[in-house]
Amino acid sequence: MSHHHRSCSEVTIARRYLDHGFLDVALRMFARNVGHVRSDDWTRLVDRLLERGRVPEAVETCRIGGVPMPRRNLLALGDQRLLCKDVDAAIHYYELADADHERWAAVVDLLTRLPARELQAIAMTERHLVPPRPSTEPILAAASA
Repeated sequence: MSHHHRSCSEVTIARRYLDHGFLDVALRMFARNVGHVRSDDWTRLVDRLLERGRVPEAVETCRIGGVPMPRRNLLALGDQRLLCKDVDAAIHYYELADADHERWAAVVDLLTRLPARELQAIAMTERHLVPPRPSTEPILAAASA
């Protein structure tokens, strides 16, 4: 049996494992046969991993499969964690998803309700809310000879 034929067979079987909810087996088989796995297979696996709360595996699967991070799902997870006042988990999801200004403002708002989180509130504001200052150093033009 040729290598190509074997890889196609493994990917077909991996899809069935995925259908039956055996995510680890599907991931392992997909990872062995990356060149034969369609992007929709990777995306479906990522979605199933996220449904089970397996975010690190979903992120790694995106990397292996070359598919984009499921930004909308990660933002929703961050929103849920923020509602539960789990600020650290919300920050984690928001950083993975490159959250918008309003979400970061909500994080900082929650942090400023927690006096022990002053330094973290400042760090989050610097990182996500305040645009970096332009350099004030003069630009030296090359002298013409």
